[in-house]
Amino acid sequence: METKMGIQALLAWRLLFARTDGLLEEPAADYAGMLDGMEAVELLALIGMAQERLRKLGGEVSAIVAGNDGEAFAPESTRLYIDRHYTIRLDCPQGRELTLRPLVKALFILFLKHPEGILLKERYRYAAELEAIYGVISPNTSKEDRQKRIRRLVDATDNSFSEKASVLNATLDRVLPQGIVSDYKIRGINGHPRRISLDPLFVEWES
Repeated sequence: METKMGIQALLAWRLLFARTDGLLEEPAADYAGMLDGMEAVELLALIGMAQERLRKLGGEVSAIVAGNDGEAFAPESTRLYIDRHYTIRLDCPQGRELTLRPLVKALFILFLKHPEGILLKERYRYAAELEAIYGVISPNTSKEDRQKRIRRLVDATDNSFSEKASVLNATLDRVLPQGIVSDYKIRGINGHPRRISLDPLFVEWES
């Protein structure tokens, strides 16, 4: 296996089954057969497991893994394909669906539409847009219920926003590789906009 991905995965495999002294040696050639049958997502997950092992061993792990040729290698972000009904698919238009609860999905869609970020104290400004998104995602919910749930979501005194953002981030942790998942989460610090740092070029909207 000559690709960077293959080399990284081989090293990750060797690390996962290394002795607890943390020494990382060149992987044995007989691991290659197992890795050849893995998909890219599986290989990235394997690298993520190895990074976690390094942390437990006390090593410092960079978000960028060095390739054997000295060049930097970082897992490429997963593309999101979003249709007019706000169905979200991973990697390709026919890929695996990212399943989220309606309000959680509405919040995710809103932040994907605003890569510049949103100040929490100003989220009330997005109530109408959120309600429109939520109406598409959950068309059978009554207008009264939609408005009530959106009011809670944008109310600065209500915990609804924090709860939905936490559910979103936890779901993403389960379905996306560790090396890239932080780019898809709603993050930020007090006084600054909350935002999703994923490059908008990795999000394709159905026209």
